[in-house]
Amino acid sequence: MKTYYVKDLTSSLSLNLEPFAIAEVTKAEDKFGKAYLKLVLADKTGKVEAKIWNDKLVKIDPKLCVAGCIVLVTAKVEDYRGKAQLNIIDLKAADESKLDDFIESSIFDPDEMMAELMGFVAQIKHNSLRSILEEMFADQNFSRSYKFWPAAKSVHHDFRSGLLQHVLEMLNIAYSMKKFYPTVNYDIVTAGIILHDIGKFQEFDVQGIGTEYSKKGILVGHIPLGAMEFEKYAKGRLSEDLYYHMIHMILSHHGEIQYGSPVVPATVEAVMLAYIDRLSDKARCAVQAIEDITEDREFGNYNIWMENARFWRGGNYDELEDINAEIDTVAEEDTEIKLVTDKQGDQLIFTTENE
Repeated sequence: MKTYYVKDLTSSLSLNLEPFAIAEVTKAEDKFGKAYLKLVLADKTGKVEAKIWNDKLVKIDPKLCVAGCIVLVTAKVEDYRGKAQLNIIDLKAADESKLDDFIESSIFDPDEMMAELMGFVAQIKHNSLRSILEEMFADQNFSRSYKFWPAAKSVHHDFRSGLLQHVLEMLNIAYSMKKFYPTVNYDIVTAGIILHDIGKFQEFDVQGIGTEYSKKGILVGHIPLGAMEFEKYAKGRLSEDLYYHMIHMILSHHGEIQYGSPVVPATVEAVMLAYIDRLSDKARCAVQAIEDITEDREFGNYNIWMENARFWRGGNYDELEDINAEIDTVAEEDTEIKLVTDKQGDQLIFTTENE
């Protein structure tokens, strides 16, 4: 039974035989040339970095220090560059039969997300395109992968059912634009969003809590793999124009050649897909960057995935929450709200007037 999750870890906390899963293991040497291990430990609330220094490493069974293992950790929680890090004293073997506590998952129910996704599939008016997607999801292996796969090994949506959540974020963003871009073919946008990352089912090997790149993933990459997978189902079933448009959606979805797309977006639908994809992943990165800021700090560290930005936790959130709460209270009293704000020093003043 776990006592502390990653989200609970604070500096100076001591852990005694606390279960965690090992997500990553890297060998390293200190400045004296002595070997040590850098680990990433995980549970369902997130990940934390850890180190096993040489003097402790020689006493620990090396068979335990493998990605995917669940171990009992005795350690001291320290602050390292503003983030919690574990200084591991000892590791013991743990029961690996139950993974629910150790796999970081989407906060949304995967069954409900799949039902929402199939609702989007049902909205596709083009019969052949819709039937291709329905056939793909009728395959149990494909459907199960779509339901549980992470969207990445790291960086964004790198958790159980992360790809499914990422796709639903994108679909909801896309449909919010229909009012302003009514001439866009939303059958193509919908299908493109649903299909754009299906190559990741072959790019990643996902076993237990571990996500690693497969041989196909390293040598080919998920973009060509996705186009090849779609081709297996769609070849000869669509008009030439629609077939190549869908292939183009998959191949161009990273937006730029420098980011891995072999071609750049050349249709309105492909442009929408590429930028909605980027919005979803960058928003998730930003949320994670803010969540990583410890309570004693206002700004995070330089974030290499976000143009080296140092994210700010924000100084006015509590004030805004107080204002919203007051507005809700006034509204419940059947008054007409006229909100007038005035900045006086560091205090935000507002008033309301009754009818």
